[in-house]
Amino acid sequence: MINNAFRSEPGNWYTHLPPPLQLLVAVTLVFLLAFGADILLQRVVELFLAGIVEQDAFFFSAVRQQDAFAQNILALIKLVSLLALAAGFVVTLAVIYIRFFRRSALVPPFRLEPKRLLRATLLSLRGIATVTFIFLAITAIYELLLRIVGNQPPFFLLATLVSAAMYVFILAYILFDYLQGFRTMYREH
Repeated sequence: MINNAFRSEPGNWYTHLPPPLQLLVAVTLVFLLAFGADILLQRVVELFLAGIVEQDAFFFSAVRQQDAFAQNILALIKLVSLLALAAGFVVTLAVIYIRFFRRSALVPPFRLEPKRLLRATLLSLRGIATVTFIFLAITAIYELLLRIVGNQPPFFLLATLVSAAMYVFILAYILFDYLQGFRTMYREH
C-alpha cells in the first residue's frame, strides 16, 4: 500500500491537490488517527479497570477507595491526553501557517514535495497504529494475567495506569517526530 501511494500516477488524487491542502490533509489525517487511537486505548483501559472494580467488589470491598482513585487517575490521563492532542493540533496548524505559508521577504516560500510529505505521513500513521496495537496487547495481557493469577488488583491497577501514561508520552513523541520531519523538509529547501 505504501509503495502504491508513492507512485506518481496520473490518477493519484493526492498529488493533484495544492501544496497547502496536501499539508492540511496530511496533518489532519495524522492527528485524527492519534485522537482515535488515544480514545480507543483509553476506553480499553477504562473497561479493564471496570473489570477490576467488579472483581474487587466480589472479593474485597476494602479496596473500593483504591479503585475509585484509579478511575480518577485514568480520567485525568484521558483529559490531559485529549487536551494535549487538541492543543498540539491547533499549534501545529498555526506554526505551519506562520512558518510555511506566510509571505515574508526574509523567509523564502516553502516548496512542498508531495512524495516526502506522503512518506512522513504514512510512517507516522504506521507508528501510531503500531504503538496502539502494542499497548492494546499489553492491556490484554494484563487482563489475562489478572484472571490467571487471581486477585492482585493493586499491581494491575498500577501497571495499567502507568501503561496508559506511557502511551500518551509515546504518542506525543510520535507526533513531535512527525513535525520534526516538516522542519527537516523546510531546512532542506
